[in-house]
Amino acid sequence: MDYPFEQWYAAIDHQPDLPGGLDAMPTWIQDVARVCRETDIHQHFSDNSRKVPEADPNGTPPRYSAVLILLGEGESDGAPEILLTHRTPTMRTHSGQMAFPGGGWESQDPDPIRTAVREAQEETDLDPESITPLAVLQPLYIDRTNFAVVPVLAYWHAPHPVHPATAENDWVETVAIADLVNPENRFRVEYLGWHGPAFYVHDMILWGFTGGVVDALLERAGWAQPWDTQRKVDLFSALAESSNGEALADMRKGFRGELDR
Repeated sequence: MDYPFEQWYAAIDHQPDLPGGLDAMPTWIQDVARVCRETDIHQHFSDNSRKVPEADPNGTPPRYSAVLILLGEGESDGAPEILLTHRTPTMRTHSGQMAFPGGGWESQDPDPIRTAVREAQEETDLDPESITPLAVLQPLYIDRTNFAVVPVLAYWHAPHPVHPATAENDWVETVAIADLVNPENRFRVEYLGWHGPAFYVHDMILWGFTGGVVDALLERAGWAQPWDTQRKVDLFSALAESSNGEALADMRKGFRGELDR
């Protein structure tokens, strides 16, 4: 069955039903779910660059997509974890970047939850029945690609093994929240006046859109620890030393093109 985009877009303002309410969820996830359901994520960002425009400078309307922010508990210690992927360096867009599973709206999707879960299933072999959607966040803008991305928060109540199920990703793992909030793993990347939060994840770097959302999530959940926000590293130097495998030459051109507008 096909659904009009207008229905999908309208669903952004509707939170998923929770049988038993948030109190039925584990205590550690209740606060972050409540905040994500009740407040606008844009409040965390210091400028308006993440607010979605009607069109880019060329007059092209943004393309809408959804990503899955999947939180679960570690098998050995029960500590909070988050599911992340690494995009294969040969991909045409966002190559080599760490990301949430997700992708573009399709007419078969009645709402952003369906888009995020469908894409996560395709990318990681995630069982849709193993998760509980908790919140739909407001769309965030990526100006370099003219994408409007709707984050969907979910709880992984029945975790199971996942893996790169397509050529799109070459790495899929859960990452401990404790590792992400560790001050030693936190820094800022900068280039030509732009800067943003970043994280060391093994020998890779989590930054950009996903890094910004993770940073916002940690703050909103009350999980963040004090860290040196003045610890700044040149973006391209950091990526060159990482195993991300991002297309640095193309990225430089993209950054400069944005600044020339």
